[in-house]
Amino acid sequence: MDFKIQKRSIEILYKLLDGKNGITSYVTYEPQKVAFCPDVKDMEELIRATPESQGISSRYIQNLLQELEKEKEVNLHNIMIARNGCIIAEGSFYPYQKQIWQAVYSLSKSVTGMAIGMLIEEGKLSLEDRVVDLLKPYTNSITYLKHKSLTVRHLLTMSSGVLFNETGAIADDDWIRAYLESNNKFSHGTQFSYNSMNSYLLSAIVTEICKMPMMEYLRPRLWDVLGIHQVYWEVCPQGINKGGWGLYLTIEGMVKLGQLMLQKGIWHGKRILSEEWVTQATQKQIDTGEENGYAYGYHNWVSEKEDLYLFNGMLGQNVIVYPEKQMVIATTSGNDELFMDGPMVDKIQEYFGGEWMPEQQMEENFSDYQSLKLYEAKLGRHREKSHIVSSANRGWKRRRISEIKEREWKCKKKREKQMEWFCFVKQLNGICYKMETTRGAIVPVFWQTVHNNYSEGIQQIRFSRENGKFFWHVLEGVEEYRMEIGMGVASIQTIDYHGEPYCIAVTGMLAKNEEEITVLKIEISFLETPHTRMFKIFFETEEEIRIVANEKPGKLLIRQALNSVMDPEKAGFIQNILSKLDPEFFQYKLRFAIEPEITGKKQM
Repeated sequence: MDFKIQKRSIEILYKLLDGKNGITSYVTYEPQKVAFCPDVKDMEELIRATPESQGISSRYIQNLLQELEKEKEVNLHNIMIARNGCIIAEGSFYPYQKQIWQAVYSLSKSVTGMAIGMLIEEGKLSLEDRVVDLLKPYTNSITYLKHKSLTVRHLLTMSSGVLFNETGAIADDDWIRAYLESNNKFSHGTQFSYNSMNSYLLSAIVTEICKMPMMEYLRPRLWDVLGIHQVYWEVCPQGINKGGWGLYLTIEGMVKLGQLMLQKGIWHGKRILSEEWVTQATQKQIDTGEENGYAYGYHNWVSEKEDLYLFNGMLGQNVIVYPEKQMVIATTSGNDELFMDGPMVDKIQEYFGGEWMPEQQMEENFSDYQSLKLYEAKLGRHREKSHIVSSANRGWKRRRISEIKEREWKCKKKREKQMEWFCFVKQLNGICYKMETTRGAIVPVFWQTVHNNYSEGIQQIRFSRENGKFFWHVLEGVEEYRMEIGMGVASIQTIDYHGEPYCIAVTGMLAKNEEEITVLKIEISFLETPHTRMFKIFFETEEEIRIVANEKPGKLLIRQALNSVMDPEKAGFIQNILSKLDPEFFQYKLRFAIEPEITGKKQM
């Protein structure tokens, strides 16, 4: 079983590296994601308060947000900071919006851990229960012998040692069978090895015990109690919630989950989780062997340096809890990072970690608080860069004159851009280009793999102008996707991709390259995910275009792959094959897949 799944995984990887579209998935694809509904509101918002009322300076928080905004390696989407259960700062970076849920990837694991804690408190499960007993319908004599000592504790602490992992999940339909038939790379409970399929198996156990999906088990026990109704959890081909990933939450929903743990499992006087479980789940249960300073609890990361634990999802989805400081900080992002060892968490730690403590009492500062709120509002609005040197240190008259000149200059440039855009759109109206090769997609490669939703490649594009709006039509296979392009400002809309609706923001901008060739830049932000797809369309001649695509996060894939090449023993069979490839060639192939370049001819 291990060899067959690994062989299939390599086939998919090879096709991705070769830039091939129309990948035949080994996992049955059925549209399942529901549309985000803005009319559904979380029943209870957390209290808002000034930072000063909670012992923190508004200026201090604004400085943090400004540094995060300037950090090149940080692509922050939303951030929310709470102290003593009150929201003291919140910001959404354009075009993202705090009320839209986002896929939180492995942060889902911490919620799966909560479900296990509830079942243990109900007396329906224990840490030492054996998986082969809990999943008897899926067990045979061979799987029993392989995993007879595997327990719930081993799944929670990522110490199962089972080989079947996330890579295998894209290569087989029956994940429980594949997991139980898989071999072990070490004895259960002896080492730490991060594997999302451990979390999936916990979800399967919840489903088997309760005779309902984990999401439904949690609805009256967690979601309804906390007033979290903007929530969704993907399922596997067998209808079991994925457990280790697939959860969608709003930024405030994430803060609520962190606050619940901070309050030792109590919400408005009602006990949701046992205090004993919260304590055990958020303290060190196993060494990770990593050098990032974090141990692992029961599906939570625990700092070995200070009083801190966190829920973490790849690419920058975090809930950071500081128990002693009574703080919760949540982030959603699109960073090039697998875990929490990136510049974003480092910067947050620089401000709120270590010996820093909030003040016991602090006077209100209306000026600083107003400055913070204005800055938060600006983050959520489209802003054009200033091209006039700041005159902050000059006299007020000269500064006022400079500000007037800057506004006049901006208005002039805006009118020029609008006229240029109008002429461009008028010229392109009705023009169609057929691609010479079928490559690339409007959705990122990373996204396709995670969601088992593969593109058939871009075959044709055309442009249209309707009621003063500019549209881009992209043909992939038999599906044509119609997207409105906003001129410099995002156009928020919903796209149906193979039956799954996604809220997107599409922005367009005109530019000239060094050869004075007109370039149309299009950016598609998938607002419910950490992912963004970028296109540059070069109008080389009147008859030919060249399209260069990219995505963010994107470099992460290259970094991961190169690490695999350099460390062939880290994850087994696939890495051993990859290690035989030349690293530079492998990097080239990855860039070829992530940043495809295609040409198109004008159709008459």
